[in-house]
Amino acid sequence: MSDNKTPEKKLPPTHDSHELSRRVLEEDQVDQDQLRSKLSGRFSEIVTEFKQTVICTDRDNVIGALEILRSDPELDYKMITDITVVDNMRRTDFDPERRFTVVHIVYSVTHKKRVRLETNLSEGSPRIPTASGVYKGAAWIEREAYDMFGVEFEGHADLRRVLMPDYYEHFVLRKDYPLTGRGERDNFVRAEEVE
Repeated sequence: MSDNKTPEKKLPPTHDSHELSRRVLEEDQVDQDQLRSKLSGRFSEIVTEFKQTVICTDRDNVIGALEILRSDPELDYKMITDITVVDNMRRTDFDPERRFTVVHIVYSVTHKKRVRLETNLSEGSPRIPTASGVYKGAAWIEREAYDMFGVEFEGHADLRRVLMPDYYEHFVLRKDYPLTGRGERDNFVRAEEVE
C-alpha cells in the first residue's frame, strides 16, 4: 500500500546558515583582547562593525601595527587582501580632519582570521606611509588607491597612476568629483591616435 504523502520540499538554506556564510563569520571573529595586548599603543580603539573586527589607528602607528600583525606568530596576518579609501565628505558628521579613511584588510591563512585597520587622514594632507615594506603586494593596490582618491603613500617606490592617464589632474572616486566628469573625456587620447 502506498503512502499518499507528498515529499517535503527542501528549501535553500538561509543566509546565516549557509556553509560559506558561516565560515566568513567565523573568520571575522577575532580575539580582541589578544589584539589589544599585542598592539599596545598602536591603536586608538578596536571595535566590531558589521561583524568585522576594526582596528582604528593613526598615520604614525599604522605601519607599526601592520608589522606586529604580520610578524607575531600568534597573530600571523601574513596576507594583505585589500587597501582602499573612503571619502567621508558627504557624511552628516563630516570633519575635514577625517575626510579620508584608508582601510587595510589583512588575513591570517594559519588562523583563518581577518581584520581591518582604519586610518583617518585630513583633507589638507591625505598622506600615509606605504605598507609595501611590510607586504610586497601592497605596492600595486596603493597605486590604485592613489589614482582614484589622491591619497599619497609616502615612501612608495613607484607611485603613479595605474588606471587613469598620467596627465589626468583629478581623482574620480572623490565625492566632490562630478558623476558626469568635467568634460575631460572629450580630450582623452584615443588608441588610434597613439599609433
